[in-house]
Amino acid sequence: MREQSPSKIGIVISGASGSLLALQALRILKALTNKNPTLSSHLIITQGARRTAELELNASQRVELTAIADHIYDDNNLTATFASGSNPLSGLLVVPCSIRSLSAIAYSQTDRLSIRAADVMLKERRPLVLAVRETPFHAGHLQAMQLITQMGGIIAPPVPAFYLAPKSIDELAEQSAARLLALLGLDMGNWLKQWQPPSSD
Repeated sequence: MREQSPSKIGIVISGASGSLLALQALRILKALTNKNPTLSSHLIITQGARRTAELELNASQRVELTAIADHIYDDNNLTATFASGSNPLSGLLVVPCSIRSLSAIAYSQTDRLSIRAADVMLKERRPLVLAVRETPFHAGHLQAMQLITQMGGIIAPPVPAFYLAPKSIDELAEQSAARLLALLGLDMGNWLKQWQPPSSD
């Protein structure tokens, strides 16, 4: 009987604001991979993401960001295995997703590994989730989002679930990250809180 191949989950961190979202997604993914040896994480950090992390994260968080994944790749390395449709990732989350990355994916400008990986997901009909971090949107942004949606990608701006009454920014970011990872088909279990209507008592 043929063994099932490991599930490879990709995370791309672009230069948009929201480094904490990426860190929380990686923390959850690390916990999942620790429990499931067939699951592995594959990280690409763009140059813009490294600059943004310098502004948004403290020193220990920045170290964790670059060390927490099972595998990490240079964004200029177009020879990575999942740059080919013959060996794609099982799912890919771009968090946060900048407008530059959004546009490059929409128009197949695959000169970087992060964009090529996303392009492979679309052409192989694999889950691609873009946590777009921008507001407000103009018509060009919306057009790019529509194109990606029509190609099978999921546009998922990390809108906070305030109804869950988060007690801290970390908790808010954790819930947003869990919701994003769930869109890749991962079982979030206790990571993902659900809305409970108020008691009628």
